[in-house]
Amino acid sequence: MAKLLNNVATPAWMWLLSNQQLRSNKKEVLDQLVRTPGQQLGNRADSFCFGQILKSTHSLFCQINPIRKSSHRKRKKRIDGHTSKNSYKDERVADRTTSSKLAIRFEAPKDEKIKAIIRPRWWSGGVAGAIAQCFTAPFDLIEARMVVIKKDRGMASNLQQAIRTHGFISLYDGLSAQLVRQLTYTSLRFHLYEMGKEHLDDPAGLWHKVLVAALAGCVAGVVGTPMELINTRMQVNRALPKETRWNYRNVFDGLYRVTREEGFTKLYSGCFLSFMRSSLITISQNAAYDQAKQIYAEVFHMKHDNTLLHLISSVTAAFICGPIIKPIENLRYLRMVDSRRLLNSISYMMRFGSRGPFRGMVPYVLRMVPNTVITFLSFEQLRVHFGYIEIEDDE
Repeated sequence: MAKLLNNVATPAWMWLLSNQQLRSNKKEVLDQLVRTPGQQLGNRADSFCFGQILKSTHSLFCQINPIRKSSHRKRKKRIDGHTSKNSYKDERVADRTTSSKLAIRFEAPKDEKIKAIIRPRWWSGGVAGAIAQCFTAPFDLIEARMVVIKKDRGMASNLQQAIRTHGFISLYDGLSAQLVRQLTYTSLRFHLYEMGKEHLDDPAGLWHKVLVAALAGCVAGVVGTPMELINTRMQVNRALPKETRWNYRNVFDGLYRVTREEGFTKLYSGCFLSFMRSSLITISQNAAYDQAKQIYAEVFHMKHDNTLLHLISSVTAAFICGPIIKPIENLRYLRMVDSRRLLNSISYMMRFGSRGPFRGMVPYVLRMVPNTVITFLSFEQLRVHFGYIEIEDDE
């Protein structure tokens, strides 16, 4: 028994001793952790977690991943999931552009700084969009019904009719399609935009951001169009006559039934309008957000990690997005519900006269403004807490 207790107590005592030594010799361990530019980290067993030293925010993978390059290029090291202000003393640490002040140095002189680039994870945009969609889904449903249904009902009348007839939970019809769409289409849209920005000059011009956003949105639209079709049909389903309803149980049932009953190409009904909308919404959201953020930071002398800056920039992007997207959004709704010719869809949309292209603008604004704000605020927080930093050492 004594031998057993000794075997159990010895590792515990060694762990406590090593942990205490790590805390007392924080600076010494940090110096050992950050190697010189000529050194390379070995296997993952040689990696250390900054959270063990500085108690900063952890991500799922707390380790340093070296990016090996040839000797005549810039060397980068990736630090995952740690942007604690105790370790990175920089007012621009939450900005997605290049920072120049970082507390970690590769045994460089004290006055020499190492460039650090903080980047979001590829899934950050999709998760942020899914969070926002949970709050704004009812307005999305009311907007779709106002465009598709022939009766000239306002937002309040449609909302009252939906709740009284089918209950409050019916306002979330199509939520499964919306969430799958956000986790795929929006993740790809944000990630492609961020990747494209890496190849632009710093700071990037407005037209360069617009071009990158347009390409990212068009490519992401290929992934998002089938989910948009199922979402639109599920949203207007209860408002249609019983003989014309689809009654999809969820997004996967809808994708399967459309493919089996109508053919695979039917999933891309109105795809041209979807691609155009995806490009324009990426321009008017992502590019406009970055440009507004840059302008407000310079004019009002605000720090780039300021939540107020993120808020007013996202509101600006939301109001830019509305008037540009709404006519295309309405045509897309009509094409996905009824595959009539484009001219017939335009004629049907204009049944309300000049109000037709902007039909449903009130619920659209009530959806788009909070959706954009929540998306970008969540995106910034996910990037700060779960993103990674690449350290560039200029030789």
